[in-house]
Amino acid sequence: VMGADSAKGREEEARKLLRWGQQNFTTVQILHRGKKVGTERIWYGDKENIDLGTEQEFWMVLPKAEIPHIKAKYTLDGKELTAPISAHQRVGEIELYDRDKQVAHWPLVTLESVGEGGMFSRLSDYFHHKA
Repeated sequence: VMGADSAKGREEEARKLLRWGQQNFTTVQILHRGKKVGTERIWYGDKENIDLGTEQEFWMVLPKAEIPHIKAKYTLDGKELTAPISAHQRVGEIELYDRDKQVAHWPLVTLESVGEGGMFSRLSDYFHHKA
């Protein structure tokens, strides 16, 4: 762009560069605040499963050819989840990968609260959990 002979030439080169960027790159929303990214078993609660997600919004500008290579996975801080647990409580981490390279990470949180289950559900969970 800067090597063009005239202002008109620079303008044309800048226009070509912008067009190339629009044709080859796109903006992608990677994370949606409050959207479920997974469900996990929760022990001793008034529900069997709990939805997990993030409190973050995250956008990336990516080459269109790279989009299929972007993957997210999550890990829990502990081996399992036990009730009671409150909504928005951190329980792990979401990691974003471009092929095998980690490019970002965020807290994984519960999207809902789960109270302690009744006596029979806790007793049932105890026997299923220890089996």
